[in-house]
Amino acid sequence: MAKLAAISCIKGEATLKGIILRILPYTVAVLAVGSALLLTFLLEPLLSPTIFLLFFAAVAVSAWYGGMKSGLFATTLATISVAYFFLTPVFSPLIYSLDSLLRLALFVLVTTLISWLNSQLRTAKRRLEKSIQQLQASETRFRRLAESNIIGVVVADMNGAIIEANDAFLKMVGYTREELLFGKMNWREMTPPEYQEISDRAIVELRHQGINQAFEKEYFRKDGSRVPILLGSALLTNGVEEIISFVLDLSNIKQTENALRESQSRFHALADATVEGVLIHDNGKVLDANPAFANIFGYEIDEIIGISITEFLTPESRPILQDNLQSGYEKTYEVMGLRKDKTILNLEIVGKNCLYKGRNVRVSTWRNITERKQAEAAIRQREEQLRLITNALPVFISYVDSQQRYRFNNRKYEEWSGMKASEMYGKQVKEIVGDIVYQEISPYIETVLSGVRINYETLINTPTGEKRAVNVTYVPQFNQQSEVEGFVALINDITETKQAQKALQQSEERFRKLTEKVRVIPWEVDANTGQFTYVGPQTEEILGYPATEWYTQNFWEEHIHPEDREWAVEYCLQSALTLDNYEFEYRMLAADGRLVWIYDIVNVVRQGEKPQLLHGFLIDITERKLSEQERERLLIEAETANRLKDEFLGILSHELRTPLNAITGWIQLLKKRKLDETTTTRALDTIDRNSKILAQLIEDVLDVSGIIHGQLSLNLQLVELIPILEAAIETLQPAAAAKEIHITSQYDPAVGIVLVDVNRLQQIFWNLFSNAVKFTPKGGRVEIQLERIQDRIQLQVSDTGGGIAPDFLPYVFERFRQADSSSTRSHGGLGLGLAIVRHLVELHGGTVEAQSQGIGQGATFIVNLPMKAVSH
Repeated sequence: MAKLAAISCIKGEATLKGIILRILPYTVAVLAVGSALLLTFLLEPLLSPTIFLLFFAAVAVSAWYGGMKSGLFATTLATISVAYFFLTPVFSPLIYSLDSLLRLALFVLVTTLISWLNSQLRTAKRRLEKSIQQLQASETRFRRLAESNIIGVVVADMNGAIIEANDAFLKMVGYTREELLFGKMNWREMTPPEYQEISDRAIVELRHQGINQAFEKEYFRKDGSRVPILLGSALLTNGVEEIISFVLDLSNIKQTENALRESQSRFHALADATVEGVLIHDNGKVLDANPAFANIFGYEIDEIIGISITEFLTPESRPILQDNLQSGYEKTYEVMGLRKDKTILNLEIVGKNCLYKGRNVRVSTWRNITERKQAEAAIRQREEQLRLITNALPVFISYVDSQQRYRFNNRKYEEWSGMKASEMYGKQVKEIVGDIVYQEISPYIETVLSGVRINYETLINTPTGEKRAVNVTYVPQFNQQSEVEGFVALINDITETKQAQKALQQSEERFRKLTEKVRVIPWEVDANTGQFTYVGPQTEEILGYPATEWYTQNFWEEHIHPEDREWAVEYCLQSALTLDNYEFEYRMLAADGRLVWIYDIVNVVRQGEKPQLLHGFLIDITERKLSEQERERLLIEAETANRLKDEFLGILSHELRTPLNAITGWIQLLKKRKLDETTTTRALDTIDRNSKILAQLIEDVLDVSGIIHGQLSLNLQLVELIPILEAAIETLQPAAAAKEIHITSQYDPAVGIVLVDVNRLQQIFWNLFSNAVKFTPKGGRVEIQLERIQDRIQLQVSDTGGGIAPDFLPYVFERFRQADSSSTRSHGGLGLGLAIVRHLVELHGGTVEAQSQGIGQGATFIVNLPMKAVSH
């Protein structure tokens, strides 16, 4: 209450002061007018001509002190006082004299003017006082700013002289105040050349506008280094070329900007180098991203700037992204992405709110985990498959960690132990197998936990009390530091195998005695040493080697055919490691040098996983292999013959159709009897030429038919060989001239008279010569040489034609063979000419051969006739 009373008292005092201040001017006016009235009464005799004189002073004082309102109030009081006390009638409110009224009116006008002038003067005074106060405050603030040395302040002229500067500027440029006072500082000289132009533009702007926009430039320091600054200037007064400038040192700002640019450069370099997508976005809009982000989604960088990040997600994943953006979480979450080609991705995102280029943004990394998800799914699938496989195997499988606790058991192990896998997980081996069994297997467990694989056989008791023989394998598992994390235990029930081995040994003994009486070679080898421990006596009959020789080192390998030795030995070694039974064929060399084909049947007897004994039979299959090879050869020859015949029939039909079409066409035209003499002659020539071609084709086919059936015979007679050769050349001259082929011939006069079939010899010559002309290109050359060489006559026909491919050269004289057997080949003919030549030459007792360096290298055909065909 006391506090409220005090507050109320303070408010009352303030109100009272306000009232006093408002009525004070009017009180002054009353006192001034009252004083003037009193003095006028006292000095009336002296003032009778100018009764208003003192009242003018009262109004002036009131207006000076209280303003316009106080002056008007004083005017009113003075007018009433003068009119009542001093104008006739005296002490009456009425005025009768016009002169008095004019005097009063003039008084009121003058005093009102006095009040207005005093009011204006008073207002101007107040404004001046306020301006002075503001100027003083501004000067104080400016002086404080200049002296605070926060920024540099400079007063200079436009020619470059620096008149005044604060310590901040001097420190900025490295000069002392003494150097400033001695006029050693000039801002033009301190300005580097590249900034002179912008400084001149700023001076022009100052002269026209009085101020200029702040701009960046540099000054030379006293030591020659540079300082980056921000400079703003203004003219001090109009008409005076003095300017005041503020100078802000930008060194720290520039360093910060450079550091920021370097930081951003490092950030972009790091972002560009990482394989993870880096994305910067504001309210879901992409501001920037690295190439890896664009690559993840199949876009170019320019395509993704400005679009919503929800475009990169499937509709189902967009709410997940929005929840994380709104919450601002910095934890990793997974979503489904959508590539540009609409394929789906698995993504892992983690984001953080950051400041980027002066704005609050969110930076996030996007990792494509599609392959990882697929790998995880594959691992889960493999785990399921592994469990399925291990449950299907008839082997006890368990996994024990380094503390000897069970971590995995397959179904077979559960069935044997009578406990579920969940009941065994985490329990010690000793708890499950018991003290007696654990003491027996403890050394093996310690060995495998030291990193050594263990395999042993033992007897175990089943839950039913039956003893079973088992083969136990412990395989250690290592971590990345090569430390043993545990081991896999594989327990295989081999009771039946042991029984079977015992029965097999008894059976083998009986079988060995039996095989010694048949035509196969039984054998047995120790798999550890590779030495034969038994070979049947049949080896001497089949291969010619006594059985005792097989027991020497490497006997079998050394007597395998060299071409089969390496692969046969390797095949045998590899197969014995993985297969229980295998068979293969190879060749061996018998004692007498014969090649013997062997069919080897092998059975592998193992102890645990390692082969201990190999035994089998060597069976002689030489006759079967020879029969198969002969059958294969005959089959290939039959297939080749059928193919050649098919090709020949195709060529024959094509070659027959060509002349027949020409003959038929011209005959149809001749039947119409509308051809002129020239065309008729051409038609008859064409029919004649094609009839000869057709006759030649038929004659070749008949000759080949006669050759095949052995019906072709010779009509021998004594003739001179050279004229027959010249006649054949003359026949081909028109065809050679048409292709501009030059034929040269050379004869040995010693050839003389020979005993030959003239027609068949002409056929040989014509086929060889026409073949040379046909396959020689335009402008080529054909050379014919006939000579006698000791006991034979030799004819050589060489050309510069297309030549013969090396792979076709051995078949050039075979029937139905052509290097190009297609119906679109460039040269006609049935491909029988050279086959006929070879047969006719052989009928004469001679030989023919072809030589060529290859395609495009020409060909040479050489015919040799023996001496028995020559008459002396």
